[in-house]
Amino acid sequence: MKNSLVMMALLGLVALSVGCKKDKTFCIENVSISRTVPIGEADFTLPNGQRYAGQGAPPVATTFGDYTGTFQSVVTSQTQTATGQDVELVHFFDDGEGNTFWTNDEATFTPTDNTFTTFQVNNTMTIVGGTGDFECANGQFSNQGLANFVTGTLQVNITGKVCGGCEE
Repeated sequence: MKNSLVMMALLGLVALSVGCKKDKTFCIENVSISRTVPIGEADFTLPNGQRYAGQGAPPVATTFGDYTGTFQSVVTSQTQTATGQDVELVHFFDDGEGNTFWTNDEATFTPTDNTFTTFQVNNTMTIVGGTGDFECANGQFSNQGLANFVTGTLQVNITGKVCGGCEE
């Protein structure tokens, strides 16, 4: 009987420690990433099974708070406008330990001259999903930079926040 009580108490502690992970919410505030990244092909599958492949940003080592992994993107739609292009993208962060999040983006690409090889990029990246510590992920990033299709590079200046954890 005594062993049964001890075992039940231990199981209760294990259940509490597992359950607390989802209840613990957190935000990585004041994200600020400035650097030049390559433009090219990317291919990834989100944890929900949705696969994205095509033009975007190949995986680049990136750190958000205490999480270091790869961050990449794929263009999902491009629409010509009178002033350039409206572009939709998906970004995906994966730390390789089960902590991921992804975005749905709305960007504008405005040519900087009449060669149409360099564009000013303004991108709103809305975080729409995540796993692990980023389960129930939310937040938003803003990115402003210069895309140069001659050099195959994008200057990024990402700011914003990402939050994870679920409230029950």
